[in-house]
Amino acid sequence: MHSIEWDSIRIFLAVVEEGSMSAAAQVLGMSQPTVSRQIVALEEKMGFNLFDRSSNGLSLTTAGEGLLESARAAELGVKGFLRQVNTCIDNHQGPVRLAAGEVAGFYFLPKALEAFGREYPGIEVEILVENRGVNLNKREADIWIAREKPSQPDMVVSLLRQAPIGFYAHRDYLRQHGVPDSLQDMHTGHYRLIGYDRLEVYSQAAARVGGTVNKSHFSYRTDSYKMQLELARAKAGITVMFASVAARYPELVPVLPGAPIPDAQWWLVCHHDVHVNPRIRCLMNFLTQWFQKAPLSLVG
Repeated sequence: MHSIEWDSIRIFLAVVEEGSMSAAAQVLGMSQPTVSRQIVALEEKMGFNLFDRSSNGLSLTTAGEGLLESARAAELGVKGFLRQVNTCIDNHQGPVRLAAGEVAGFYFLPKALEAFGREYPGIEVEILVENRGVNLNKREADIWIAREKPSQPDMVVSLLRQAPIGFYAHRDYLRQHGVPDSLQDMHTGHYRLIGYDRLEVYSQAAARVGGTVNKSHFSYRTDSYKMQLELARAKAGITVMFASVAARYPELVPVLPGAPIPDAQWWLVCHHDVHVNPRIRCLMNFLTQWFQKAPLSLVG
């Protein structure tokens, strides 16, 4: 059999993942006829069909299914090779892609990144604000500030920051509705609570202290932390907030300050294949030192 090039495997995987030649062509930046020709050429090289074609679309043949796992392993190998190549090319020049959720992105990172830019002007920081997390294996980011500690074995992970959180509401809201006496009172009384919609941040935090929180507890649900904050400032109800963020808004006051809410944690994460990249290590080291040495100046 003739050797099979990586591009052919890449096109095969794209067709599988996208479900059609035309959709794969859009993702790959190719024309649909080009993708179709590449698949036919690959099948001719191997001597069997990868896909069954019908009026209902494409489906993998038994042979195609048998090759899928190996093709995905080849994809990971090629991407790992390219990541390591990139670490050998550069020092402190070029881009680094940093991903973080809204809280870190809007309230804690701007001052740190401004200071980093002054010290390392040749490094361009691309900032992705994404609450749902990113896939570092697919290079959606080089560095990720994660709210939960990743468990994948191919990640380099370190604790970046631990910060207190609590319940907060507008002082006028509490004047109108009264201050709850307990968590039970807050959940079962006439208070309107603000929380996440699809994200499981609060339910996971409650589970760590033996409690239960679900979507039905919240009168307002949004996966945007900024929206939760603005709802609280608009006197809509009670929400969970970082103490250092709430301190920026004097109209927001703590509710049940003794409630057993575990501190929030942020984890600094990168793929082990890029950990030796000087730009990436430079930003990771800077952020680690910044969060350790200047905790009170991070907000604002």
